[in-house]
Amino acid sequence: MSGIAPRLGIVILTYGESGVHAGLLESLWREGVEPERVLVVHNPARPGEPDPQLSRGCELLRAPRNLGYAGAMNLGIARMAERGADPVLLLTHDARLLPGSLGKMLEAAAEGERYGLLGPALVLAGSGEPFSFGGITRSNGTNAHRRQRPTADAAGVAACDWVDGGTILVRAAALAAAGGFDERFWSYCEEADLCLRVRRAGFGVGVALAAVAEQDPGGPKRPGAWTYLITRNGAEYARRAVGLRGVLTIELRAAWSVLYGLARVAARLVRRRPGGPGEPWAMAVGTARGAIDFLRGRWGPPPADLPGMGDLHNA
Repeated sequence: MSGIAPRLGIVILTYGESGVHAGLLESLWREGVEPERVLVVHNPARPGEPDPQLSRGCELLRAPRNLGYAGAMNLGIARMAERGADPVLLLTHDARLLPGSLGKMLEAAAEGERYGLLGPALVLAGSGEPFSFGGITRSNGTNAHRRQRPTADAAGVAACDWVDGGTILVRAAALAAAGGFDERFWSYCEEADLCLRVRRAGFGVGVALAAVAEQDPGGPKRPGAWTYLITRNGAEYARRAVGLRGVLTIELRAAWSVLYGLARVAARLVRRRPGGPGEPWAMAVGTARGAIDFLRGRWGPPPADLPGMGDLHNA
């Protein structure tokens, strides 16, 4: 690995006491990564939580509380800047690069010098079903994962508007030009926002198609918090990407989603549809409050009293 990227630094974001990062660390060791390259930033799920178990040589930065993705990753990025790392690989604890994929990402970065930020192709954990070949931003400011495999350029990279935050390889120059993550987002849409600033700074964003990582989307684990953050942050991202049209699109979609969610609640209450009313209620409330909080300028973590917070704690 040192022959390809001698200054590579790796930041892994962990959360809580699940220990799922252990499998990620083992996969990196099998690829020849030295523990000294790895920095683990830990978001605690509760005060007084024990530190995660790490291999000797890994550095640990413990956040004072759950800072979300943006704040915690910024801690890691700042530490890697002090180390002089370049490029920096950002990983969440549940990410899994398939064998050989790290080397393929680094090779694509070396050959595609215009790219400031790269991601791998993503598949769903367990099934291997393609999940994302990079993200696109539509003309109305909404985002979507590209599900069909695109055509790569000579470096093996398919340009896109943004990549998922679970696995990101970013050049130090791109970070210096664009800045880190906007911590007001807390979580969700912050990677799309960073990619937007990277592209506006003159760098490319793309997917190294030969590299593959498994992804386990977390939205279903926290339906209220997810819809809140996606709505609030999505409106702000849309504003930055396309202006007022984007804001109107997100706010109108949010209103429709709330009405649809309430209809689902009613159908489940009268047994016209299977399942309990808790999930659609949480999603409707999260969407409504996200739309309102965007307009009133409330940022940071989701409100603690939201229904459907799931596994989000200590924020």
